[in-house]
Amino acid sequence: MKKTFIALAAGFVLFTTSCSEHVDAGDVPTLLPPTDITVERTGVDQVLVSWTDNSSSETGYAIYVRQADTPTAEEVAQVDADVTSYTVTGLLQEGRQYFIGVKAFNSSEQTRVISILYNMQVLADLPRVDISTVSSGENCIWGQYTISNIELSEADEWGFCWSSEGKPSVEGAHLAGAAADNNGSVFQVIPDTELDFGIEYNVCAYLKAGDAVYYSDVNKASMTENYPAITLDWKKYDSAGLPSSIEVYETTSPLNGSAFHAWYAIADLSKGDVELRVSVPSEAQTIDDQAASFNGDCYILVNGGYFYNGRNTGLAVVNGSAIGSINEIRGSLKTEEDEYNVMYWVTRGCFGVDASGKPSAYWAGTNVSGTNLYYETPLPTVKGENKYGRPSATLPAEPVDWSPEYALSAGPVLLSNGKIPFNFATTSKGADYYLTNYELMPYDIFGPDVTPDRTAAGCTSDGKVILFICDGRIESSDGATLLELAQIMKGLGCVGAVNFDGGGSTGMMVGSTHVNDITPNNRPVVSTIGFFKK
Repeated sequence: MKKTFIALAAGFVLFTTSCSEHVDAGDVPTLLPPTDITVERTGVDQVLVSWTDNSSSETGYAIYVRQADTPTAEEVAQVDADVTSYTVTGLLQEGRQYFIGVKAFNSSEQTRVISILYNMQVLADLPRVDISTVSSGENCIWGQYTISNIELSEADEWGFCWSSEGKPSVEGAHLAGAAADNNGSVFQVIPDTELDFGIEYNVCAYLKAGDAVYYSDVNKASMTENYPAITLDWKKYDSAGLPSSIEVYETTSPLNGSAFHAWYAIADLSKGDVELRVSVPSEAQTIDDQAASFNGDCYILVNGGYFYNGRNTGLAVVNGSAIGSINEIRGSLKTEEDEYNVMYWVTRGCFGVDASGKPSAYWAGTNVSGTNLYYETPLPTVKGENKYGRPSATLPAEPVDWSPEYALSAGPVLLSNGKIPFNFATTSKGADYYLTNYELMPYDIFGPDVTPDRTAAGCTSDGKVILFICDGRIESSDGATLLELAQIMKGLGCVGAVNFDGGGSTGMMVGSTHVNDITPNNRPVVSTIGFFKK
């Protein structure tokens, strides 16, 4: 059945009730009677009656109401021909059942009355969802709501919905929430991947239960910060021996007043002589050794994803075949913290190209059957708050149709459709409990004071691919925070980008030359990504 809003002091409640069709006796008509009678509650004592017009010769419709335990129906209104709805106001009482019906008529005949049995439920007995707070973040909207008057096991879904105009509903923009706690409370973030800057949104919580949907009060919120690009003074690096479709640049421009040394290679894969490849060797090797093993076919190579005990810990796609998956991760890597023993499902940043060479940056997740799925929005996991279930065909959203030929996960996503989806704002739980660290990157990667060597891959709006590295934690280069890295990639023209493993893993080969500092050693890595001869 249809659903609608009910204005209450506590908020907006949307619901339907069970009903059954009933045909009152009447004359045999030649007019076709209305069909598909529906009744929607639109207020404390009012309902909207709707029907399908099946005739072309009626002059109007009559609407009838009969209390179920009385024999006489009352005609409450007549409407003109071709009108297909009417609001009955002030006649119905909570807790009572009514037959509500419609008939067509003209000057010489009338149809029988087609009616349905409608139950005016007591509003206080209906499930509720109430917002306790909605807040505007720099690059997100977040809030908390509570579900009541229903066993959580009987509810199908809850979350936030929003709109830039009018009342939001699940028919429009919405995002399912995490599991509720024992008190029915849910903390939820709407990432900037779902929103636009400079717009004030109407936001409410929703609750689905069976055929019914219930809504909270509408709140207003907006994002407050659109992080600007960082542009540096880049000089072309001597890259003799590379094809014209690849260019390499270097900078020693200070980064926010600190020493900085970085390189990037940009390739135009559309020229047909160069392709992006991912490699996952059987054992950890330096990028120098990996580059040499390709017998001159490798033009540019950088280190890739995260690893543990000599094994890649995420997802790689090589020649269209997936290796690995995105699994549950700990809330903290510090054994002394309680969050070390708390596991969360996450999506992780993934960069790659399809068989045509088109690059993309998405969030990757692995469903219960082991299938890797890709999304344009993250599972908005927040450390220390309500936990999400495993990624699926609907969580966090409908997956994109992407079949990568080569891809590599790491994280976090630095840019998605030109937006930086994170910052270092914390929740009320304090340090290391970040509001937008959706991928739960650990303390040695994510934070306002964490500036190691960095590696990243990105793509521009015209389909070029950029591989970037910077030195860090040495005198000639202090490195970059993840936010600075995202702003640099934005300054290079990227609209999508993903952070790869950094620190001692960071390295770039230009031909046979290792360009960056390898103090104190040239660390072996388990995955690489680079530009190759096609």
